[in-house]
Amino acid sequence: MLVAAPTVLAALAVWFLLYGFVLSGVQQHVSQSSLYDEFRLQLASETAPLAEPVQVGSPVAIINAPSIGVQNLVVVEGTTSRLLMSGPGHLSDTPLPGQVGTAVILGRSVTFGAPFGRITQMAVGDVVMLTTGQGIFRYSVEDVRLPGSPLPPTLDAGGSRLTLVTSAGGGWRSGWAPSHAVYVDALLTGKAQPAPAGVPATVSLASLPMQNDPSGTVPFIFWLGGFVLVIFAARWAWLRWGRFETWIVGVPVLLAVLWGASDALMRFLPNLL
Repeated sequence: MLVAAPTVLAALAVWFLLYGFVLSGVQQHVSQSSLYDEFRLQLASETAPLAEPVQVGSPVAIINAPSIGVQNLVVVEGTTSRLLMSGPGHLSDTPLPGQVGTAVILGRSVTFGAPFGRITQMAVGDVVMLTTGQGIFRYSVEDVRLPGSPLPPTLDAGGSRLTLVTSAGGGWRSGWAPSHAVYVDALLTGKAQPAPAGVPATVSLASLPMQNDPSGTVPFIFWLGGFVLVIFAARWAWLRWGRFETWIVGVPVLLAVLWGASDALMRFLPNLL
């Protein structure tokens, strides 16, 4: 068993990279499909959320940005690393899109389908459209900001701004290991809806850009224990049942355990990755 340890560790590293850059996108696509159906039903029945508080993980808007190929992405409530596995997330201490004030939406740039992977390519004047329970709102991009860039000017009374946030990197890390946040500011080109009371004053540290989510600790320990158990069970089955039977029964179970462990481990990475 000890002789095989380096091979096992190498295989686990390959699996984790495969999950992070490929399979996580499949997971996000499945989540988006379910969320889209749910939100469309809410829009049709006029039950879509209009004000905070909103249950975390619930759909709150649909975003479209034609210039970068973003089409019918469902925005969920909350911005922790776990929640952003489903798609872009609305920062809970900001008003909903289309309402007076600055609505902030975070999205990943590399993993889980990279829904915001191209927003850094947006230019001044590009259009971003948000559909919520209050209607369809059209925003026009006014700036793309990096860390240290001047903040956007103060909003006029009754105005509405949308800020999209993702991550980016430079040099050899560019495209696969982002190191800082990027902000895209856009102004509403129509009349804003009033922002109802109830917006939280603060959010948890895990909800802020480039933060990880400690909620993955317990699930990761559970799945890690399951992985060790599967390895020993496979060894026993190999000796008692035979090679073919062990592969047939063991591979699906092992993949399920690896998927769960990878999902939990991804929470420890920055939420915009």
